[in-house]
Amino acid sequence: MEFKSYADLEADVVRMLPNLPRDLDLIVAVPRSGLVPASMIALHLNLPLTDLEGLYDGRMIASGHRKLRKSVSGTDETPLKVLIVDDSVGTGAQMREIRAELGRRKLPHKVQIAVIYATPTGAPLVDFYGETVPVLRHFFAWNVMHHSAIGQWCIDIDGVLCRDCTFEEDDEAARYERFLQSAEPLYLPTARIGWIVTGRLEKYRTATEGWLHKQGITYDELIMHPAESNEERKENGGIGRFKGNFYKSIESGLFIEGCAQQANKIANTSGKPVLCMETRSMAQPNTGALLRKFARKGPAAYFRYARRLFENYKDQNRNAGFVERLQTASGDQIQKNDKT
Repeated sequence: MEFKSYADLEADVVRMLPNLPRDLDLIVAVPRSGLVPASMIALHLNLPLTDLEGLYDGRMIASGHRKLRKSVSGTDETPLKVLIVDDSVGTGAQMREIRAELGRRKLPHKVQIAVIYATPTGAPLVDFYGETVPVLRHFFAWNVMHHSAIGQWCIDIDGVLCRDCTFEEDDEAARYERFLQSAEPLYLPTARIGWIVTGRLEKYRTATEGWLHKQGITYDELIMHPAESNEERKENGGIGRFKGNFYKSIESGLFIEGCAQQANKIANTSGKPVLCMETRSMAQPNTGALLRKFARKGPAAYFRYARRLFENYKDQNRNAGFVERLQTASGDQIQKNDKT
């Protein structure tokens, strides 16, 4: 399981630049995740930028006072060398739609497609990619809190959904009550969360539920620590072990944690990866935790993994065949135009 931060993205874009064509006229972003890497590439190459609808409508994004290496007018019908950019290609469903739409539009331009991250399944659909990533096992900082799978994840509160409370606020009295009621939100999800798992004590459930409702956060379950006090919670193994044991007990694909120390504890307790928002990195379980996890899951887990690999292989061949058919159709159209 991999996680890419904004810093990772910028570094990977720079590494990819030498492999891109140097005679490009226009960079086109696939909304919305493609806007960031496309902007980076356009700035590095000093080229004009637009999005897909802009390409179709002949509309450019303003470049300010900067003098660009190439000047493109929205009313200019001259064929351009265009690079369409997205952050990634996974199963390839969206990329097949884009390529099909390009075929229907019959644009006069020479269009190529680049992504920064490609799964082996989706790679046949693009012309350039910077790095391969595991199928359905990679997450990005710019959309992880809006991922479609968040309904099967565990999400921490403090340090993720809202800021952490300070040492002074954590007094188990009036100041902490004020924090629970008025904590500033951080990363608010778009979809319904599966499990909100917090080290907050059970006695603060009403205040916590009130804050979540005020922020419009929906979820299936709110899991809180059963201890009566911070001291009792510490004596019972602390927050990290509590969260890790719960994570281990359910079929959840990811835990998003705010604290680096707790993230490592959760990973080693559960035997599963934990995304830490403090370090913007994935905490991986140690070898002992992984062995315990495999022993607990048994041979069925290996069968499911093998089945996923086979399904991904079929999708990869499907995508390769899709591109081949598009290229054949395009070649036939060019020959037809030449004859006329």
